[in-house]
Amino acid sequence: MRRITSIAPVALGLLALVLSTSSCNSKRKVELEDFQLYNSQITGFALSTADKDMKEALAKAAFVIRNTETGRIYNPQALPYSSKSYDLSLRIKSATQGAEIEVITADGKTTKWTGEKQTFKSDALLHGIQLRVSTKDRSGQLQSYTYKVTFKRYREDPHSFSWSEASVSGLPAFGSAFSTVVPSGDGGTMYYVKPSGASAASTFASPTASWQDASLTGIPAGERFTSVVSYGGKLYATTSASKLYEGSGVTFATKALSGDYSPSLILGGLKINGVSSLTLLGANATGSKAFLTYGIASSSVTHVGEAPDGAFPSSGETVSYELAGGSYQGNALYLAGGITASGKASPNLWSTTNGHDWLIVGGKITEGKAVTAQTLAYVPSQKRIYRFASTAEGLELYISSDNGHSWESARTTAFSGLTLTDFAGYPLQAFPSADGETIYLLRGAKSSGESAKLFVGKFGGLKTIED
Repeated sequence: MRRITSIAPVALGLLALVLSTSSCNSKRKVELEDFQLYNSQITGFALSTADKDMKEALAKAAFVIRNTETGRIYNPQALPYSSKSYDLSLRIKSATQGAEIEVITADGKTTKWTGEKQTFKSDALLHGIQLRVSTKDRSGQLQSYTYKVTFKRYREDPHSFSWSEASVSGLPAFGSAFSTVVPSGDGGTMYYVKPSGASAASTFASPTASWQDASLTGIPAGERFTSVVSYGGKLYATTSASKLYEGSGVTFATKALSGDYSPSLILGGLKINGVSSLTLLGANATGSKAFLTYGIASSSVTHVGEAPDGAFPSSGETVSYELAGGSYQGNALYLAGGITASGKASPNLWSTTNGHDWLIVGGKITEGKAVTAQTLAYVPSQKRIYRFASTAEGLELYISSDNGHSWESARTTAFSGLTLTDFAGYPLQAFPSADGETIYLLRGAKSSGESAKLFVGKFGGLKTIED
């Protein structure tokens, strides 16, 4: 499990103007700016399409409206990518009902906007347009106000990768039970389970330089890692012996749990009422599955929750991140990825504010797909999560641009340089470079004696343009 602390929720802010007046006896005057909503202004703008590949994604595109000397409308986040031309509709809301709106495309053609059922070709519209809004004032004089509308979009397919295999010595031959990478600058440490079932660790100064086996201290022979998480500057781990460990580097020590509790998976770290805690999945004193909240300072289980839903991830690598605020006081922990008890990759996002009560974000559980292994790589500079999965048939990739709430199947451009069937049934481990320009994909070993392989993926389509 990897810990993420740099994800922030995407939100639309409301600007509040606080106006104060002086006392009646005060000689000072408070000057207030006179904000007016003019008849020729646009108060709402969006795009829609009936194209099945673009409909859902385009509906999420948000636009900012600026009423300056010349109005501006633009989208802060790039529009979803399409290699084809498709029909687009403009959804426009004016301050005045019945205002005449004209659409002026980049080639100078002027078209009267007649409503949301009217369509334009995307390749004509997305090179930038002007919207001229005309209304009559009380004296019957025509007033016009013009907006320049620009569309931020990708130059190329943002799913594009260029993959190559790197020749690296000392790569860890990890099995499918569990693996994760804890980065440190350009290097890091990989914690994993060998095909033989033994826990192990390997360090690297650079992913494409030599990897070195590291001797674990404090993890008894025969105990397999089930999770490793970095939180508050320390490492925490659980093993197949249902024990909790605290560590640094490759040195671990057992953490006591007052009470008869058996942790099996660390879900993440969360501050609850100002107290640093670990959220765990395990068993309660009677041996039944339950969520557990563990106070780090007190070394004790502070709360015991209900049994997890069958769709909740019970093993495998996950991504967790902590957010403050929202419709509640305090912090919330979000969890993406993992494998369910039925061996299916979880495509759902879960959240908790107390560590022992977990809810599905969005209220609807999506059924996952049976996989051999799954790994997730979060790239902070892109605010994207890449979820790689190996199945009996080969390699699959899913991409989330909203912190794990929804996933998009990668297009074929994401696999340039890879033979997908070469990954069938193999354990996987993926992690990004420190600069966010590369993803490293490790293919482990199915059996003892087999060598691991490292594939280097360079992002190829992340540059945007705005006309």
